[in-house]
Amino acid sequence: MQAPAEVAELWSVLGGRDVLGMRLESPDSAGQYVAARAAEAESSAPGEPFEELDGSTDGAVRKVWWDRGWCALYATAELAIAVDSHPGAKGQVGQVVYCEMDMYGDREAVWDSVEDLLRDLLAVVSSDGLIVEDGFGLLAGTDGDRYLVPMAVLEVGQARRDGRPVPLVAFADDRH
Repeated sequence: MQAPAEVAELWSVLGGRDVLGMRLESPDSAGQYVAARAAEAESSAPGEPFEELDGSTDGAVRKVWWDRGWCALYATAELAIAVDSHPGAKGQVGQVVYCEMDMYGDREAVWDSVEDLLRDLLAVVSSDGLIVEDGFGLLAGTDGDRYLVPMAVLEVGQARRDGRPVPLVAFADDRH
């Protein structure tokens, strides 16, 4: 499986550097992760939708655990943020999805494009509220919790998508 053009361009610009977990050359990199998921998908029968999955209620993202058409930009054992080249009936090619990596986790289209994701990422990392603690970038939430940068970007993306205030202190007066 070939990465979508905008993802390949992003990875080439990063040049193997670790940017918010998007390691490209290490064994646990996002690139290696998506290659492994694609290989699993290619060697298996076509995926059947999981009716019990919580995500995709709007039809934008297919109800599958992992899809060979998802190209991970960020991935951990718990979650992935991926470009979707195989969207659901109401989705669009190139949308960026958030997937919780458990059977009953959410799968939702948060950004319309990689550019939208990068805009939110830039807003988070350039925020006056960003602090670095023990090597991790953190932002304070209006609920008193602290959010790691990838989760803060998710919160910004979801709030912008839903037209509601961003639940982060640094964005409290900004509707983004």
